[in-house]
Amino acid sequence: MHSAPSVASAGLSVHPGPPSDRSVDPASPGRVVHAYRTSTADDVRAALAGAERAAREWARTPPLRRATVLTGIADVLERRADEVAALITREEGKPLGAARGEVGKSAEQFRLAAQLAYLVEGSTYATETPGTFAYTLRGPLGVVAAITPWNFPLSLAARKIAPALAAGNTVVFKPSPVTAGVGALLAEIAVEAALPPAVLPVVQGHDAGAMGALLGDVRVRGISFTGSDAVGALVRAQAHGHARLQLELGGRNAAVVCADADLNKAAADVAAGAFGLTGQACTSTDRVLVARVAAAEFTALLAAKVRALRVGPGDRSGVTTGPVATAAQFERLSALKDSAIAAGARVVAEAELLDDRDPDGFWVVPTLFADVPVGHPLIDGEVFGPYCSVVAVDDADDALRIVNSSTHGLVTALHTGDLAVAHRFAAQAACGIVKINAPTTGNGVAPPFGGWKASSGGAFPEGGRQALDFVTDTKTVYLTHGTHGES
Repeated sequence: MHSAPSVASAGLSVHPGPPSDRSVDPASPGRVVHAYRTSTADDVRAALAGAERAAREWARTPPLRRATVLTGIADVLERRADEVAALITREEGKPLGAARGEVGKSAEQFRLAAQLAYLVEGSTYATETPGTFAYTLRGPLGVVAAITPWNFPLSLAARKIAPALAAGNTVVFKPSPVTAGVGALLAEIAVEAALPPAVLPVVQGHDAGAMGALLGDVRVRGISFTGSDAVGALVRAQAHGHARLQLELGGRNAAVVCADADLNKAAADVAAGAFGLTGQACTSTDRVLVARVAAAEFTALLAAKVRALRVGPGDRSGVTTGPVATAAQFERLSALKDSAIAAGARVVAEAELLDDRDPDGFWVVPTLFADVPVGHPLIDGEVFGPYCSVVAVDDADDALRIVNSSTHGLVTALHTGDLAVAHRFAAQAACGIVKINAPTTGNGVAPPFGGWKASSGGAFPEGGRQALDFVTDTKTVYLTHGTHGES
């Protein structure tokens, strides 16, 4: 267990006294994983003051130095990978293999950001007035707030924090209370890699006054948030009027399986997208739209994949699916399943729940549904859990109509052997991400990541070089020269 002093080591030495909150192991909720003190509004203001002072010096730090620190963070993450992955599994619940993968991707994000430190570039423009030279300068915003969820407590934090630091910003980091220990450990690792503590202060907990103090403070130039639609709306409402917003919100994602697809591979990809990470990803597959002529065969193949899943503690050998992360998740998903069955939905297949487990754990069994009534939240809402529904459709065009009718547009996947169909679907799908013959989950660190419609807020995707657009300002300079003494 990593104790509260990790928070102080990240620059919030204003936290006196004993911890008042704690995170628990979702596989055994009676086991405390990390204890911490909830930050107050005064703590937030102190963190912002320190970050504002540090921003001036960090912005002047040469790119080589910033890149060296970011590479150092990646090095420490890789050196401490087993420790970090074990904490992710204990605190969030995902299987240890998936947690190790998250650590690896996070290190990769910091290595990519080290390159971004050299890419804060301006441009020159054609002369419109004789004797005038026009060019742009790009520089850091100053102080950025990064507010991250519990489902990817390390990699989503890295995706927000690393490019902001690369561009010369300081970051006030607000991790989810559910995974407070992972957030504190990341800040501790950053300090170990020689990042000045005030450049990445951490504020912890769930105090509404502290959150309001963070969002409403004009010293915060940019706010990057990933989470639910409801909390995203609160962030938008409480943010001060001049804050730049980057909001990644809900999914409601569909996979589409055409009659000509490799049905066994498509079933494996859908199973990975729907049930991997216990379905707790904004890119998870909530429903699969299958060509009617192939629906029975595909459903049988997908059902076999579901029955092969093993649900239990994430550190247990052979476990493919951990618990859901919170008691609220357990209660919501249990009620959703009961509601769907009561409305006439049919359970096609369920995974195996291991007997040797803590019965108090937040166990939600991966389940495949069919015959879900139109309009039920199981197919029209964001599931964010290990449930998937099969819906028969006429063809890819029928599926595209359903995908595009959603209020959300994060990711969709198409499974087909026809390149013409694939290209047309990719061009016409109203989603920020389209996957062809692949799971809806899983994204690289270099391409942009962002949704359309209600899945996103603000015009700034995350990831790759595009990440610099959110964390930098552009200044245009007109330099008049060479006119003296000319006839």
